[in-house]
Amino acid sequence: MSSSKERVFVTAATGNIGSGVVRGLIKRGIDTTAYIRDEQKAKDLFKDELNTGHLTVVVGTYSSVDIFTKAIQGHTRLFLLFAASGTRPASMSEIKGTFAKIAFEQGVRQIVDISSAFVSSYGRKGIIGYMHFAAEEKLWTLADENSEERSLVVLRPGSFMSNHFMGDVHHIKDSNKIVSCGLPSSTMTWIDTKDISDCAVIVLSESVEKHDRNVYEMGSETLSNEQRAAVFTKVLGKPIIYEQQSMEDFYKTHISFGMSHSFVYNFALASSKNICETTTPEIALIIGRPLRTLEHWVRENIKSFE
Repeated sequence: MSSSKERVFVTAATGNIGSGVVRGLIKRGIDTTAYIRDEQKAKDLFKDELNTGHLTVVVGTYSSVDIFTKAIQGHTRLFLLFAASGTRPASMSEIKGTFAKIAFEQGVRQIVDISSAFVSSYGRKGIIGYMHFAAEEKLWTLADENSEERSLVVLRPGSFMSNHFMGDVHHIKDSNKIVSCGLPSSTMTWIDTKDISDCAVIVLSESVEKHDRNVYEMGSETLSNEQRAAVFTKVLGKPIIYEQQSMEDFYKTHISFGMSHSFVYNFALASSKNICETTTPEIALIIGRPLRTLEHWVRENIKSFE
């Protein structure tokens, strides 16, 4: 299928991953629809892309089923992303299932879903794993109802490097340290959201048949907490240490930030058990370049940590 005949619908289009997908598709000359909540934010974010004539903006939410149903008509592919935090555990599967069903019924041939490495590593263990696992089950069932016409591709990334903007950035700026409850030697596998976006763009722009039914796990580097601190030390040019706090202090601190018990418990689990056990250099076969390292990411965002 040639890109000139494709129309791609992108949900969560103003987020880190979604905006990268939109820009990547527009660079390839693919007609794209950005599904967004804030129209002005989208206009500011995609000023250049809107000038190409290839980008359309639709204002709606995940509860705006009627708006989505009308807007998805005429599209051949759907990029599906739903942020998990702050919602009921069943919300993700309900929303993704509803959007996918509508999309397939309206003629969408391919859905590219953003899931999580938790599904591979722990299945339903932990709230994040449960939410993504349940959502994937619904999507696979819908795709298999008409396997000749419906294609599904799932991306399962490890921990986002941008998660360092949540709590680590404050500790690094204020006290030159990274704080968590894992052992200094505990490891975690990291991925840059740019790698996720670029992978999605390739899948959404190449033939549907090439990637059909593939699950792509995504992890760039597996680093211990001490190794992470060493990366920040190297880039920032000042000593950054890792400080292990107790599980109890970790829990109390994050609960005080307004996070739910289930998510804090899940993050405590992830701090001591790697959710993406191995890196995935093979993703370079799809995106045409090596995955980005944490050092690359920190250098790009150095001003945020100084």
